[in-house]
Amino acid sequence: MELINNDDGTWTLSKVSELEHLMLSRLPESADSTGCEEAGNRLFPSPISPGADLDNEKKSSADSDWKEYIEPELRAEFRDSLKIVADDLGKVKMAKDEEGNCYQFNIPTAHADHWCSALNQARIVIHYRYNLPAEDGALDMDPNPETWMATLQSEIYGMLMEFLIKKVLWVA
Repeated sequence: MELINNDDGTWTLSKVSELEHLMLSRLPESADSTGCEEAGNRLFPSPISPGADLDNEKKSSADSDWKEYIEPELRAEFRDSLKIVADDLGKVKMAKDEEGNCYQFNIPTAHADHWCSALNQARIVIHYRYNLPAEDGALDMDPNPETWMATLQSEIYGMLMEFLIKKVLWVA
């Protein structure tokens, strides 16, 4: 996979292999925290730390305000980002390189933040759903094919996020 920052207000994801395309196509579904309470708590944390010195009424009030005013907006932003990414993924083109057929995406630079949001959200959900080790933990490739694929998917998302940040978002 190769990321190119174009001069025309777009960036291109080229030389995307069949496996990388499969992992990218799973991005919107992988970012769905439904049924994974730990991921939901990480994505939409309470504004009150567990050890906060507040009485129960203040904690309850802050939590209910958060759930009423802030969390719905965060969820809507995540949904909007996922929709934009899904639309971008639907505009795939086939290309040829020296190794054969591959995929290519040409994406507006304005979508880079949405991609980073979706990739980060998916990585969080994947890590909790499959109980993957922390970033600084030892990478023990579980023989379970589902866990192995989840690990690979998370790594691909992380690399793409890093490239986006370095080549598209932080370009002077």
